Amino acid sequence: MARENGGGTATKLKSEQSGKRQRSSIAFPYMDLNEAIALAKAIHNNVGTGTCTTEQLAPWVKQSPTSSGFRSRLTASRLFNLIDTDRADALKLTDVGRIVVDPKREREGRAKAFLSVPLFAALHDKFKGTALPPTAALEKELIALGVASTLAETARRVLERSADQANFYESGRDRLVLPGYVPQEGGGEIPGDDSGGSGGGGGGGGGGNTDLELDPLLIALLKKIPPSGDWPAAQRVRWFRTFAMNVSQIYDADGDPVEMNIEIEKEAAN
Repeated sequence: MARENGGGTATKLKSEQSGKRQRSSIAFPYMDLNEAIALAKAIHNNVGTGTCTTEQLAPWVKQSPTSSGFRSRLTASRLFNLIDTDRADALKLTDVGRIVVDPKREREGRAKAFLSVPLFAALHDKFKGTALPPTAALEKELIALGVASTLAETARRVLERSADQANFYESGRDRLVLPGYVPQEGGGEIPGDDSGGSGGGGGGGGGGNTDLELDPLLIALLKKIPPSGDWPAAQRVRWFRTFAMNVSQIYDADGDPVEMNIEIEKEAAN
């Protein structure tokens, strides 16, 4: 009988140790971006930039404050950097949270929220400019980044839904591409993104000054240029007009925009 108890204890210990080995070493949410944004919007709609408690917030989204579903959504909102959850009696929107509930800046807020998640930012950086691997291989990549093997499928599904909700699939579901938007009030840095520093000859004369980074909207437009092959004149003109318009919107004063006339010029016949 003693041997049975000892064997049971050993089995339990082995199981606990195995569970520890399966713990993820990189943070990611179990709920997608839309679920987290719903909490941010509930706070905005009820207290604006003020604070609330978990007991107040849960009924606003028709959940119990003690339910596992609500707790998972609250954790997700923290990982997406939408809600400050350090104090359960004083929940409030972060700067990113205030951006995402603004209809004029929601696109910007969603992109910043997605890259606030350590796992999502790490994957975006690893495959920036290249295609993502297929499902099975993608899950192995997540495991390599620190996700427990038993949670790889869950992490992948939440990643894919959130990437879609944050507009990172606009260039195709086989790659994560930072969506274009026009930053306001200085825009701020995008967590996990260093797109402005790539292709710059390894460090430029700015000494790492992030103020020299190219606007993400212009980067998105530049990525639409075909790498090779046919690019019809009419499409090129449309692209240059769009690019010029956005350059004016970003760099010109509100009351003094610069307009450019871009047309196709054909050589006159002799």
